[in-house]
Amino acid sequence: MDKKVIGIIAAYTLIMTSLLVATFGADWNPSGYDYSIDGQTLTIEEGLFSKETETVDVSDKQMEAVLFYLEVSKERSLWYTDVTVIGLILPFLLLGFIPERRPFRKFIPKQWYIIIVAAIALLYGAYSVTGHLEHLVQIEEYVSQLLE
Repeated sequence: MDKKVIGIIAAYTLIMTSLLVATFGADWNPSGYDYSIDGQTLTIEEGLFSKETETVDVSDKQMEAVLFYLEVSKERSLWYTDVTVIGLILPFLLLGFIPERRPFRKFIPKQWYIIIVAAIALLYGAYSVTGHLEHLVQIEEYVSQLLE
């Protein structure tokens, strides 16, 4: 293996290890919201690095609490899908820098390969960002209803 291939492998490993540790080790998601339930008490954690916590009695707000749980679950699910797609698209992006190792090099010219892979990444990114923004708006709405 030459230095370029080793560099690509190292970059992929570093990026994916960081994403996987943050996602599954630290239970991180882009919304910054998490929760824990203890009987009728809901603890809402907000923040990406420094968590602010609010405790709510949900005995009379069960519908809002369930809707909040559902939106946070949807956000986590979308993030898990994002991590999977990043893991699948990233090698194709990185291999675009090594012409002799690039997939489909006999069938697709380098410029078209880069355009196709970048377009796929951008299209998925647009889909994903809009999904995260929709979930975040809903989560914030349910949090404000719970904290009233």
